[in-house]
Amino acid sequence: MQKLIPTIYFYLLSAIGMVLLIIGLFNATHFITGITSYDKYPLRQGAESRCDYMPQPVLSGETKATKGIDETKENCLKSLEKERATTKADDLEKSISFTAIGFLVFLTHFYFARQQRHA
Repeated sequence: MQKLIPTIYFYLLSAIGMVLLIIGLFNATHFITGITSYDKYPLRQGAESRCDYMPQPVLSGETKATKGIDETKENCLKSLEKERATTKADDLEKSISFTAIGFLVFLTHFYFARQQRHA
């Protein structure tokens, strides 16, 4: 009974480490798929078409209104590319950190759980 509680603790933390490892591998798969399968890294839901719904000018011909709208759409597309780069970096960071932390937590606690059980 004296070794039961530490053994349960180490196995429980080993399970948590395994879950973190699985989440990290899932994120890594998502990141690799986003890089290899698409010509541009995919964004979150609904962000891709944000610049498609810019207001259209009412007047015909080249006026200040059309220049302003063109600049607005260009700024929207630039912000979309910045968001794409940020999302890509965030996904890479999540995949590496979840995988590494999950691996370390699982490995250390599983080792100590086996030590507790056999001691």
